[in-house]
Amino acid sequence: MKIKLVTDASSLLPKKFMDDEKIAYFESIILINEEPKRELTEINREEFINSLSTLDPYPTSSQMSTQDAIDVYEQAIKDGYNEILYLGLTPLISSHMNIARLAAKRVKGKIKITHYPTDLTCGSQGAMVYRALELLKAGKSVPEITDHLDKLKEDIYTVGMTGDVITLFQTGKVKRGSVQGIMVQLFKMKPIAEVNTKEGFIGIGAAFSEKSAMKKMIKEIAIRTHPDKEYDLFMADSLNPELMEWYIEEIKKVRKIKQIFYWEMSAVMALSAGKGAVTATISPSLEE
Repeated sequence: MKIKLVTDASSLLPKKFMDDEKIAYFESIILINEEPKRELTEINREEFINSLSTLDPYPTSSQMSTQDAIDVYEQAIKDGYNEILYLGLTPLISSHMNIARLAAKRVKGKIKITHYPTDLTCGSQGAMVYRALELLKAGKSVPEITDHLDKLKEDIYTVGMTGDVITLFQTGKVKRGSVQGIMVQLFKMKPIAEVNTKEGFIGIGAAFSEKSAMKKMIKEIAIRTHPDKEYDLFMADSLNPELMEWYIEEIKKVRKIKQIFYWEMSAVMALSAGKGAVTATISPSLEE
């Protein structure tokens, strides 16, 4: 049985990695100066992130079209796959899952498609995709993989520090005239956010400095993970490698890390997190 793995660009897996591993992906659309661009294949990520603080109007994002999803499915059929496993992001953030299901009706009878809702996004979703890839390489079936992922998802945790406050104002996540907005701007506070299955990507507080934000993030990781388990670490940044390396060293002080992966924050995530943002996703390693 030849199984095609499909996910979203929101999973933060690098394009080259997905291409090398033959993982197909759905891209969101970013509207820049009223011109639609696909987030991975039509945008220069570094140039885009560097321009965020000056772009006017501020870019917005939208979902893929049904035809985009159909194209991915038909390519899998053309490439000789017998089955597709789509690991989709949480509906709290995107309707990609609904679009994928609509597209599946157009290829009904041509290929078997399993739509698996990870209930996650960002690095947490990516960690699920990476585990699915490990299991596929081990010869596991789709039901075996989804059963495994059901147990895994609650043990994966993503927490990170957002970037510049300009982005927070532009997206409306923080209102300029609000008490929160005044505090963030006046004290240059560092907002902290996590990914969870109930709320998607959600703010969990802020800190007065990178150092205090780091302490809070490490504390959250210690609370959400087990000291005796071995973990894989999936890092992603929005043009801030120095902070990412510091974060890694702090995590290694509190948890056993087997593998470290360096990923890049996608253009759509950078829209919300801003330049300089960093996230860490910690996921139990696959047991031998």
